[in-house]
Amino acid sequence: MDNDQARTVMAAYLRETFGQVLDLREVAVVRKASGRTWRGEVVCATGLGEIPIGHLAVHEDGRLIEACTVDDLVEGIRSARSPASDPPASKAMDLFTDLDLTGPVSGPNVSIGFDEDVDGALSALDDGLDLRERIKQLKSAGRREDLLVVRDLLPQLLTDGETRRFTLVEMGEIELRLGNSDIALQYLEAAAREFADRSEVRALELVASIALRVLGEESFATSPVKQLLDLSRRRLRPIEHLGQAPVFAGLGQDEIEQIEQLGSESTVEQGQVLLQEGAEAVRAYVVRSGILSIRLQAPDGGSRVVRCCFPGDLVGETSVLGDAGSTCTATVRAECLTSVWGFRGTDLRDLGSRMPMVLTRLEGSRALRRLDSFFSMHETTQTLDARMRDRILACVTGLRRSQANELLNTPGEIPPVVYLVAEGTVEYASADAPTTTFGSDKWIGLRDALHGLATEGTFVSAQECLLVVFDPERLRAFATEAPPDVVSVFQRLD
Repeated sequence: MDNDQARTVMAAYLRETFGQVLDLREVAVVRKASGRTWRGEVVCATGLGEIPIGHLAVHEDGRLIEACTVDDLVEGIRSARSPASDPPASKAMDLFTDLDLTGPVSGPNVSIGFDEDVDGALSALDDGLDLRERIKQLKSAGRREDLLVVRDLLPQLLTDGETRRFTLVEMGEIELRLGNSDIALQYLEAAAREFADRSEVRALELVASIALRVLGEESFATSPVKQLLDLSRRRLRPIEHLGQAPVFAGLGQDEIEQIEQLGSESTVEQGQVLLQEGAEAVRAYVVRSGILSIRLQAPDGGSRVVRCCFPGDLVGETSVLGDAGSTCTATVRAECLTSVWGFRGTDLRDLGSRMPMVLTRLEGSRALRRLDSFFSMHETTQTLDARMRDRILACVTGLRRSQANELLNTPGEIPPVVYLVAEGTVEYASADAPTTTFGSDKWIGLRDALHGLATEGTFVSAQECLLVVFDPERLRAFATEAPPDVVSVFQRLD
């Protein structure tokens, strides 16, 4: 399934159901716990303009999983015909109603007027200069008041995923120049985590050298930055044979030799794409040395690096486990000169029929890869780095299908498992509240499990559901040990 095929499925549904009344607009890929989906905007075109009606969604296997109804059409038209309410008064100044804008903003080492601070920030736009150029000019001036403006401007650059890690280093540098070493170290550690995710060792070494000067040798030896540097250096060590790859670990020598006969070793240059999202999935690769990045299409049409693969990792499970004509679910690109073993997906599929353990590992890897893609692109969890996502994925114990009307918990008890709904809907009923429906990508029992609370009501599958099963003890351990900002993100899921 690709964007064009998804659009065809959606357009056919609209024509069959609504004739010429509704039109399909932008279609974008969306990551869900069950895999990739495509979501399209549906409008009703009128002489007065387009009326938003709703959305259609198609799963990667071609199923229509979200549809517009006649009720959606009626509600959309009714809303469009309703008199528009008066636009709310501008809230720009409401943010400052409790502030005295006439006096200076004071601190232990600074006294700067409010108007001067705002003017400095807005001048990046007034002068018609690129924001980065404005920051460069202010840093060159080096005055404390200029550095304070830079500190306010830099967070605007954090939205660029491709440069975010370098911006974090720059934010740490500014805090050091302002004398705030504790805050600087927090930014440097955040940058180090992102460099470590990509194993950009040279950049990580630069961050480590700054942290060493700030902390001193004794404190640096046990710092997170030092640990990340050591980890990155270890996992870049090449593997010598396929038996060292986790997917094939534990097999006998005869079995490893059979696998080696199926694979062909090659070296790919930096920037070369091995797998292209949306292209037919026909090959899989095991990294021997170097780094492969995993890139996912974003709804806005761009792409994001969500993690990197290192020696021993396998990519391309869809070519092995997918149906004929399945497409790649991510783009895989070499981030440096990289050596890989390449396999035809059909060969590995035949191998799995003879070696069930390999097939089981491939299936588990594919399920976790889908969940990782979901967490990477989810509006709440996309800020988590790969190490934190790995901690959450390590809490997964398996997948299960529940039947319609199946009870999923025991009322009055602490949840023994936590579920993430991948497909289907679950209804929660209690004596004191109306029934609540939980659809795909919603958590079941997470809050109660984390806090050790008994669930008062009942969770019942409204239809056949595919559920991802999590161990509550592991989730509690993760929430206990994770940094406060990570815990905050995690708790917002429920």
